[in-house]
Amino acid sequence: MVFIRNNITSVVVFVVLSFEFATCQKYVVVKEPANWFQSLINCKSAGMELASVNSKEETNRLQKFLTDNGYKAGYWLAGTKLGDGQYYWATTGAKVVYTNWLVGQPDDAKMDYNNNEGEHCIQLGMPTYSPEPNGWNDVGCHSHLPYICQSSEICYESNDIL
Repeated sequence: MVFIRNNITSVVVFVVLSFEFATCQKYVVVKEPANWFQSLINCKSAGMELASVNSKEETNRLQKFLTDNGYKAGYWLAGTKLGDGQYYWATTGAKVVYTNWLVGQPDDAKMDYNNNEGEHCIQLGMPTYSPEPNGWNDVGCHSHLPYICQSSEICYESNDIL
């Protein structure tokens, strides 16, 4: 996995085996902050997608890895709110069904006084501000955060290969 095209040098790679679907999910944690839109592009240019989280177990695995390795900032996920007020995974177009919002979130706070865009993109974890590090927060999409790319591929046990 090379991010040289985007001049990104701080990358961590780990693999999680998902037994439910017999797939390997490879995650790339990019510590170099980018806005949500650039994060989508950077992941895509590396042959991956901005990460989506579809279960509590997946959220916990991801956050445990981040916490165990000393990563404390919140990370972009692929979720975004569209005009109908619902959240969707930008990478698949699927409606976000599983959610793990922090208490009081999403609040669509108008934090950017120059833009008033509100908060339409999903951030995984806010350990600095919350006792629940796995929770989600809605953030303005132009904010610069680290992000997580993911890809899925079929994994085989060594005795399954012919």
